[in-house]
Amino acid sequence: MIQIIGAGAIGCLWLAKLHQSGYPCHLVSRPSTKCLQQQLYFTDLQGQQHQFAISHSQQLLTAKVDEQQSTILVCVKAPQVLSALLNQQQYISPHQVIILMHNGYGCAEEVKQHFPENSIICATTANASLLNSPLNVTHTGIGPSYFGVFQSTDKLTIIDNNLKQYLEPLQNVMADVYWTEKILEKCWLKLIINAAINPLTAIHQITNGQLQASQYEALIQPLVLEAFGIAEAERIDFELTELQQTVSNVITATAGNYSSMNRDIFYGRETEIEYINGYLIKKAQQHNIATPILSDLYQQIKVLENR
Repeated sequence: MIQIIGAGAIGCLWLAKLHQSGYPCHLVSRPSTKCLQQQLYFTDLQGQQHQFAISHSQQLLTAKVDEQQSTILVCVKAPQVLSALLNQQQYISPHQVIILMHNGYGCAEEVKQHFPENSIICATTANASLLNSPLNVTHTGIGPSYFGVFQSTDKLTIIDNNLKQYLEPLQNVMADVYWTEKILEKCWLKLIINAAINPLTAIHQITNGQLQASQYEALIQPLVLEAFGIAEAERIDFELTELQQTVSNVITATAGNYSSMNRDIFYGRETEIEYINGYLIKKAQQHNIATPILSDLYQQIKVLENR
């Protein structure tokens, strides 16, 4: 069984795909949720509409053995990851595996401090989805998803031996789901892509594809160079030209999409900037690396958040 914390776009996408395959799953919404709907509406990549009766509450299920042994998939935004888990701490046993799937980086360190006995798996996905309204989600783009254990001190052998148990349900419902020993590099790649795309699209309220205009490209290339320098100092191995091309490819592939940060600013919500540009800036400071572009975009987002 998989229990999903977070009824946002990605959480609802995984919930829908698991339901399509008939795999047992449960959705946990935040305590402030007033109406706990029991129906999920899903539009797939082909435009076909589906409706599922779902299990949905404000707390993790623990009454049955499969619930007590369930995998916990956390799909809330980075600033809410730790608080979402702490709200459920009394229902989480030390042997349960916690999967963190969000933009940005830095949450796993925080979670590990409060859940030292739990194995933490970090995940990153290139799948895109749009939450049209509560529990109404559209799958808007497909891409690889990578999963890997956080920290070498985790029970790597145990996780590797039982990997099928955790990953197989997700591999069965979504294409291109992989286990990787290089999850840190995968997360950093997504981090740099997010740092290049999300703030600019949020500040200017444009689609990803509009970043192909020359005035934005003139910022993106040196921004990626800044991030590359930080990654190099952290001993994360990228090739600069390939990294810049990857960012460009993602912009092209997601041209019609609005970034999550764009939507957060549009709707007046807190963004993940602290765990994207903010995380890179903190790492840069540790290495005395200047980050004029990353810092300027960070400050502009903070101003927009506080309007």
